[in-house]
Amino acid sequence: MLELAAGTYPVPHAGLRYELARDLRLPRGSWLRLRGENGAGKTTFLEYVLIPNLRDRHCLLYLAQDMDLQQNTMRATLALMGREAPQSLADLASAWIEAGGCREVVILDEFDKYLTAPQFTALNLSRFGWVVQVSHLERPGARPDLPSGFELAFVRPDAGRPEVHLGLERLWPA
Repeated sequence: MLELAAGTYPVPHAGLRYELARDLRLPRGSWLRLRGENGAGKTTFLEYVLIPNLRDRHCLLYLAQDMDLQQNTMRATLALMGREAPQSLADLASAWIEAGGCREVVILDEFDKYLTAPQFTALNLSRFGWVVQVSHLERPGARPDLPSGFELAFVRPDAGRPEVHLGLERLWPA
């Protein structure tokens, strides 16, 4: 089970306070989509709330939002492992995912904006226990390769205040 307890999660240096009204409890084989306007705090939530709360219990593979920086790290990691670093970003990500060996939780922060739909499909995300995705693209339909889908909506009622309300919705199965 991938879990985060209901409660308030302050991130003082970012000036944000996340309010999760109910426990986040996702069974293995779940897709979790984080949705919200630009500046709602999705990446900050990933890096300062979700990842720290999961890393002691789960193996995490994180593909960050800024792929221009991360692809250099991916190339260096593959080189240190004696593996070839493909030129295209999609092939590089696939090679890095494969080399990493982690098959528990993959976190994709706006990674879909770098790939075409077939390239995204080629990542074979169903081999992970959980997929967490930040995306501004349209809400996906049910994925036959993952039995459950959820969306965590980020709502900042007042951009001048720190509160970010997190609402969980089941996407599939209905």
